[in-house]
Amino acid sequence: MKAARYGRLEVCRHLIDKGFKIDITDNRGYTALHCAAEEGYLQITRCLVEQGGASLLVTTHQGKTPYDLAAKEKKGQYKEVMEYLQEMSDPILTKLRQLNRNDFQDLVALGTFSSYENRVFLAGPCNIGKSSLASILIGEEIPKTWISTDGLIIHFGRNGIDLQQRKMIPLKKGSGDVLTKLLLGNPEFKKQPSLQGESKEKISGDPKSKIKEYQLSSSNTDDGPSDKKRRKTTPTSGQTSSGGQRQLSHQSKQETPKDFQEPPIHTAHSIQDDLLEKITKGTNIMNIAPSDLVDFGGQKSFDMTHQLFIQHRGTFILMFDGRKGLYTGLAEYPQGDVTAASILEHWINSVLTYCNKTEDKMPRILFAATHSDSFSEDEKRILALKFNEELRKMFSLHKLHEHIMYDTVFFMNATDAADRDIERLKDTLVDIAFQQSTWGQQMPIVWVPLDLQISDMRAEGVKLITKKRLLEINKSNNEFALNERRVDDFLLVQHSIGKLLYFDEPALRDFIVIQPSAMVNILRAFVTDIMFWPEKGPVRDILEKLSSTGVLKKTDLITLWSQPAFKEILTDIRTKEYIVQVLLHLDILVEPKRYTETEVAADSFLVPCIVKENIPQKMRRNATDVKTLCIAYHLKETVVPSALSFKLIGAAISIWPLKVDASRFCLYFQAAIMDADNRNELQIHVKGQRIFAYLINDESKQLISPDLATTTQECLTLALERILQFYHRCFGKQSHHLMSDLFEIEVGEVCKGETCLLPLCDAKTRKYWICKNGIEHKTKISLNWVFDKNKETCDENCNGLGSEMHLLEPNDHHFVHLAQIMGIDEFREFLIHLGISTADYEKLNHCYFSNPMNFMLMGLFKWRDKAEIDRSKSTFEELMRALTAIDRKHYLCKVQREDHSLMVKSHSRLQDVPPEEVIKALTQKNLIGDCVVHFGIELGLTSVDISKTLYNFQRDLDGQIHDLLMKWMKTDGKKPTIYWLMVALKRVQAVKGFNYVKKKYCVE
Repeated sequence: MKAARYGRLEVCRHLIDKGFKIDITDNRGYTALHCAAEEGYLQITRCLVEQGGASLLVTTHQGKTPYDLAAKEKKGQYKEVMEYLQEMSDPILTKLRQLNRNDFQDLVALGTFSSYENRVFLAGPCNIGKSSLASILIGEEIPKTWISTDGLIIHFGRNGIDLQQRKMIPLKKGSGDVLTKLLLGNPEFKKQPSLQGESKEKISGDPKSKIKEYQLSSSNTDDGPSDKKRRKTTPTSGQTSSGGQRQLSHQSKQETPKDFQEPPIHTAHSIQDDLLEKITKGTNIMNIAPSDLVDFGGQKSFDMTHQLFIQHRGTFILMFDGRKGLYTGLAEYPQGDVTAASILEHWINSVLTYCNKTEDKMPRILFAATHSDSFSEDEKRILALKFNEELRKMFSLHKLHEHIMYDTVFFMNATDAADRDIERLKDTLVDIAFQQSTWGQQMPIVWVPLDLQISDMRAEGVKLITKKRLLEINKSNNEFALNERRVDDFLLVQHSIGKLLYFDEPALRDFIVIQPSAMVNILRAFVTDIMFWPEKGPVRDILEKLSSTGVLKKTDLITLWSQPAFKEILTDIRTKEYIVQVLLHLDILVEPKRYTETEVAADSFLVPCIVKENIPQKMRRNATDVKTLCIAYHLKETVVPSALSFKLIGAAISIWPLKVDASRFCLYFQAAIMDADNRNELQIHVKGQRIFAYLINDESKQLISPDLATTTQECLTLALERILQFYHRCFGKQSHHLMSDLFEIEVGEVCKGETCLLPLCDAKTRKYWICKNGIEHKTKISLNWVFDKNKETCDENCNGLGSEMHLLEPNDHHFVHLAQIMGIDEFREFLIHLGISTADYEKLNHCYFSNPMNFMLMGLFKWRDKAEIDRSKSTFEELMRALTAIDRKHYLCKVQREDHSLMVKSHSRLQDVPPEEVIKALTQKNLIGDCVVHFGIELGLTSVDISKTLYNFQRDLDGQIHDLLMKWMKTDGKKPTIYWLMVALKRVQAVKGFNYVKKKYCVE
């Protein structure tokens, strides 16, 4: 680490060669790469990444990546380091160049080939001709009638590019197989006995005929070979068609049932033989690069699922109906106020929100208008100019406008394959493909056998496969066999270019979705548009209820997946459980943190992306000037894509329980309402460029604990950062953005029914600000969103409690916090200044002398009761007067402090009602101790309930604790949950009880 910090390149190389750990950290969380990047040492940065395999994603304790440190306050002086780290965010380059020096040499030791990967996406409103254009590009018959695309369709290898003629041509099915791509890339084989560090079986005799074989079932998953199933020998070159397609013989197709078919096993020897035969026959002269075509359905219901299939490589053609133009309302969208312009803007932001600036400016976005046959040539020219001007106004100022080709609109007849604008579009797509930095990039041949085997499985109808199964198949590749780490690298690269879905997460890495369109089919069981619902029946009833409430019962999900269209994919319980985990990981499904009391609703998922109902006005009106604090996340120079908003709401309701109103979860379109705690409500709204969060107190915003506001802000900020990083990973990119580059935090208040905001950086430097309504706002309470939770004492310039709180009445929790910081001797003087007589003080002391906390709390309750009898108020002003008299006025600055550290650790099981065994254990094993009054308050019981318990169970501590718990379990207020029990135990410092519940429910 010191060598990297002080620029000692040769020392770094020597230490790497000696095997020193490259990612060891210091007490700040810095690695050697952090040190090199922060100091601007380009060569050392390259050495650590390329020779040492240092991770670019590892963060310091402050959450900074190496890129962040190179960019921090340097004003571009470390530009070369930043550009290098940015370049390394390319998925394939990262996976190849991050290998250490020996690994990289081994990986390419058997040869390389040039890779020509390309993908074209068709998107835009529904019913405009996207599928018709797709049919022309892949050479299929153009549909005569409109059949809306349900989800999306991926045409693998159907859209070809002639590398010599630089022309786009349609390809037949199967003409884009892996072997053809390998031939196209002019492969260079190198002889080498084995890869260093690889583990392989030693097989005697002819390696072609003795290689261990693994047959594949065409069912979705198969954990291993079965001796009962038929096996096929390794194919000879005679079994390979001249066009590069591998086909089973007619006889084998007749004799082998579909469930027992298996693709050929490709090995280093069989590949070399096949290549030799093709080269001899001259079939490798074909110079067609097969590319993929993705046809997105136009309904807004699919926004969330579309997001999973957007890659940062490729070209997006955004289409609209030329007859309706950009600003005509579209009848196909019942949501209203939907135009082609709004849909195109949505797609632009969905594609580019997570896009870094790259040299080749990928992805590229083109525009195409359809139905040109409805106009004369002169009308077409005039309209095309009009569309160009409108698109220029919309997108010329976009932060990433260089990706958007708004100066050209291809005005076409999407049902005429000979249309001139379609030909112009094809030529433009070819030009863009050739401009990609990855076009013709060298790839290791050692990856080819596994790619071939996956391609064959996909052709045989296999949708999912276990990773265990894939590793077994990989072993058959002899000298081309990869170790498990290299299989992971291969899978991540394939995921990044959209060939398969592999989530490198602990609960998800056991399966691989080798047919991505299968995930579309799985999702459209419930994420679909109303036009695709059955006319009647139980499925229709399930989808109608889901659309209105956002709640999907787990039994209903199984019913939806039992339909014929999905049964073929989801063949067993294990596969269904994996898919559920994927959907939870993607926040398409969310496990609610709070259930209603009915058994039916307890076993449900929430589906934020499917809810179409807007938040009711009566709920919006809860956010009043007096009761509300506001924070907003402003995504810079872009609009929040709906998929991001769904994920953020999904993340929020996995932290806080959804509020329930009239037996309905408060989940709405791009909005949700949650219970932050017993006295505060949290609302989240997504509007345009901003994500708003409102904390609303039952009585006054002055009573919102700064600890609650800060913890809420920290959870929301972390959730948003993780979502942005998640999409970077989904696109195969590494996130080197500073989060301040992606969004800005603003704080403020509700003012005259509107939200008035100030950038957080400005709020920290001002005492007040004047909003757009001309009203002066103090920044002190707004800065509670970023309060220092470790702060124990007041600042020197603290003036004590603000005047806004003087007339408010303290609650029981305020009394608890006051009693916790006061000494018993000063409490006597304080209570007498509050108006409690010496005689009453002596009586209280006699009753509760054994427990000072109980004594002080009961004394404060006595003062409050006395104030009510005297028809006066027990206010903070009175407390301030008494504390000032004993020179302790700053005690009130601490009464709003609360412990909310459990918030980020809560999970769904903690929202259950505590079972009887837990309640009994806490009392019978003496796990709580003598804190009866304090414990009752933390459970939310009234002082009257607590007093009755003390009276009924005098000198019986176990009886008192048990009675409090029983009252709490039967309360009419907030549902008693394990989570709130843990919060109460932690706050009263019942260590034994807290540890017991924590261990029982596996809370780390």
